[in-house]
Amino acid sequence: MPISQHPNKLFQDLSGKELSHIAQASADISFVLDDFGSIQDVYSHNESLVKHIPDDLIGKKWLEVVEPDSRKKVQYLLDDANPDNISKFRQINLSTNEKNIALPIMCASIKTLSNQKIVVIGRDLTPTAQLQQNLVAAQKEISQNQLQINQLEERFRSIFEIGVESIIIVEVNDGYPIVEMNGNAIKQLLLAKNHCVGKSFLSLLPADEINKVKVFLQEVLETSGLRVLDTFIVGDKELRISATSFINSGKPYLLLNLKSLDPTNSASLLESDSLAVKAIEDNAYGFIVCTPEGLILKANKAFIKLSNTKGEQELIGTSIQNYLGSETADFERMMQSLKGKASAQACVSSISNKNGGIKLVDISAVSVSQPRACIGMIFRQIDSRQNKDKRIDKKLVRSSEELSMLVGKVPLKEILAETTDLIEQLCIKAALDLTKDNRVSASEILGLSRQSLYIKLRKYGLVDYDIKDMD
Repeated sequence: MPISQHPNKLFQDLSGKELSHIAQASADISFVLDDFGSIQDVYSHNESLVKHIPDDLIGKKWLEVVEPDSRKKVQYLLDDANPDNISKFRQINLSTNEKNIALPIMCASIKTLSNQKIVVIGRDLTPTAQLQQNLVAAQKEISQNQLQINQLEERFRSIFEIGVESIIIVEVNDGYPIVEMNGNAIKQLLLAKNHCVGKSFLSLLPADEINKVKVFLQEVLETSGLRVLDTFIVGDKELRISATSFINSGKPYLLLNLKSLDPTNSASLLESDSLAVKAIEDNAYGFIVCTPEGLILKANKAFIKLSNTKGEQELIGTSIQNYLGSETADFERMMQSLKGKASAQACVSSISNKNGGIKLVDISAVSVSQPRACIGMIFRQIDSRQNKDKRIDKKLVRSSEELSMLVGKVPLKEILAETTDLIEQLCIKAALDLTKDNRVSASEILGLSRQSLYIKLRKYGLVDYDIKDMD
């Protein structure tokens, strides 16, 4: 059935009393105003509303009995009142008997033809306003609770990280994936955190230990209390696992405490105080401690910045060669000579980062055999400003001035060819200065193959021997 579009027909047969009842039912408060906006009468059947309405409204202008922020809306209601249509509903705040308390009322106006009065009907919005206030208060309380939860989580995170134990948290399913691990566990397993999170804990075990550990983890889940198991991880490292279960967000997890049973591989040997002097942490030069195989155990702030990584945990357990440039022959020879020797070595190499940048570095390294075999390395970035006055002789400078004087005398094509050769020669000489005449490293920072660099060296007379002798 279609909705009636003719309200006159709907109400035309109703008596005045019936129409009055309909008006009362549809409005919480009604005002009768004259043409000047002065209040002639007020009616409300809402007792909770009546007790807040001032007794002296009659005779006052409606604009004077509302809050300042509602006066503009009241004026709109007065201007829009006409016999043909009901005005747009607008919320106004009516002043009350109580200080700093206003009644929110949704009002509409109409002008009557019979007595030329303006009738305003209003609906009390106090319950809605109270609900909104309750929602705001609830939101504020939720925010405060969330802040407290975040602070509590930060405290537990700090305890998790600064403790002396090696802790791993795994989710309970077929693969027991790692969901979290602290710094000590990363150092003990020599694996970077981002390589472990999401990886099955069982994948860290030798094949013949997996079933035993799976049975152990299942027993931990089924029984309350702490359980202990001695086992091995990949690399034949013997360790003791202390495990307990807990529930988080309805999901079961296991907390594993790993303790090495090898005295030469104890956690104390992996502490920063044992592997590097604290002063190195704030040193301007990059510093790392790694295993003889090149797995990083410790890195200072300067090396983290040099390698453009997020933090030490991203580096620990990864190979130092992951952060070197493509030419690593000199570095590999240095590492080979350091294995098993308590001697110092040095080489020139480069550090590459995720953004594709390459920084030339001078690497000094020393191997230590006791109490545990490891290698300490210092990375000093080579600054081109230290070499800016080398190799750039006066002849080249004069050549640059002479080229500018050729404009207008020689075709531009010939000037460009000479300029290109000049710049190329300057760049090659600068690269050789930076690398201390290491042609492999020089070719890398120039973006040339070694063969191309050797051809250019001969072209500019920078070598006195044949290319075939340079490899």
